[in-house]
Order: sequence, then C-alpha cells, then structure tokens
Amino acid sequence: MDVNQTYEYIDLVRREVDAARKEPDFSAMLKKREVRTATALHNDRDVLRVFAHLIAYSQNAKAGSVTNMLDSKVFDTAFSDFEVDHVCILNPFSIEAKYWDNIKVIRFKKKIRGIIGCAKSLSSIETKYGSFIKLLTQIDIPPILKSSSDIDIFWYRFDNLLHILREEKMPFFSHTTSLLHFLLSTGYDCIKPDIIVMRVAKQGNIVPSEVGDKNRREVVKQIQFYSIDRKIRPSVVDLYFLIYGGQTGVNNLVHPWFYTHKKHT
Repeated sequence: MDVNQTYEYIDLVRREVDAARKEPDFSAMLKKREVRTATALHNDRDVLRVFAHLIAYSQNAKAGSVTNMLDSKVFDTAFSDFEVDHVCILNPFSIEAKYWDNIKVIRFKKKIRGIIGCAKSLSSIETKYGSFIKLLTQIDIPPILKSSSDIDIFWYRFDNLLHILREEKMPFFSHTTSLLHFLLSTGYDCIKPDIIVMRVAKQGNIVPSEVGDKNRREVVKQIQFYSIDRKIRPSVVDLYFLIYGGQTGVNNLVHPWFYTHKKHT
C-alpha cells in the first residue's frame, strides 16, 4: 500500500469512530492522550510503577478488568508501592499466596516474577548509569516528532536503549512492543503495535501480516509519518485503532451499535 492509501485508510478509521463517539467520555480520553508528556517520570519508583502496570495489561489480559484492579490499589500494595529496593527482595511465592485472588486478572503468575526482575534490572542500571531516568536522558529519544528526520533519530536511539535493556536482561521491556508501550504511556510519539492494532493495520493493508518485528515497526513508523502530516499525536491514532479493533478497555467510548454495524460491513 502506498503512502496516500495508508493515510486514506487511517482517515477512514478516524471518521468511522468519530461518527459513533460517546461523549463526554471520548473527548476526555482523547485529551488525556494528547497531554501526555515524557516529563511525568520523576524517579525509578515511577518507572517501576509504569513497568508493572503495563505488564499487568500485557499478554491479552482484559484491559477493563485490569484497570479496575489497578484502581483498587491492591497491585501497588502487593509490590511495596514500587520502591525498587524493596521489590528486589520480594518473594514471588509470598505475593502469589497473599494477593493472587485479588490480582489474577493479570492472567499469568509469571508476571509477578517479571516485575521483581524489572526491579533488579533497574537496580543494576542505577549502579551503571545513575538511574533509569538518567539513562533515558543520555539516550535522548525525541519525545515529540516534528519531521521525518526526527523519526529516523527516534528509531536509532530506540535501538540503542533496547540494546542496553537486553544487556541488563530487563524482563518484558527488552522487546520492541513492550518498550514502545512504555514510551507511548509516558508521552513519546509512538504507539504500541499490539495484536489489535496490528489486526486493524493488516485489514487496511498497511502491512502484509499481523506478526513479526519488521511489520510491527512498519506500522509504528507509518503512524508516526501520518501523525506528522495530519498534525495529530500518534497516541491519539493509537486510541482510534484500539477502538476500531474493539479493545475492551476503550470500546465503551463509542456507542454499541458501532460494533454491530462493523460486523455487517
């Protein structure tokens, strides 16, 4: 698919979702995504909290159920409110025994060990780089993309960060999709190419397949280029794709008839 066809398809997705948007909830979520900034992280405790919450949502956990669980703060309590030094020494079996019934919407118990592993990697990064925040500053991925050259810089520095996280054996976030999810959630101009986004992208022939790192990166890049052209943030396009694909955490932002109509088109 050429650039014009890609842009026309994304425009179509936005128009169809806009026709069914449920207000004021839709606009509130849109605004929330528009104002995300990369300065929201103040220390590694904030980083670990974001990591842990994103892990909770990962691997096809039901987004709506996870949101409700996180809102209850039981997850924060289970992980010592994400104090990195404290989480490093937690026993995953103790967390399972005490909290699993209340946090099982995350689907997999191995995520508990993953979060503890993230804390250990953050501790190692602190020793070598001062903190994860300082590492991010040093890598200097541009949070706002204003030109195609910014996109090139984004991906070059993204891969530098990815390489370091792999060296540090960071669970989850040493993989392309999860690291993009982290950057998206903290205000960078990218998207998370998850299964729903990739399905919508393939449906529009943006990529030939829903799977594969090359295809995931291509979808993110095309949406970054589109966002610069249309003067819209990628996080907003991500929201449209998630709604269009029926993601459980955001499908309540449009009227139910939207999905009934889509099944017949």
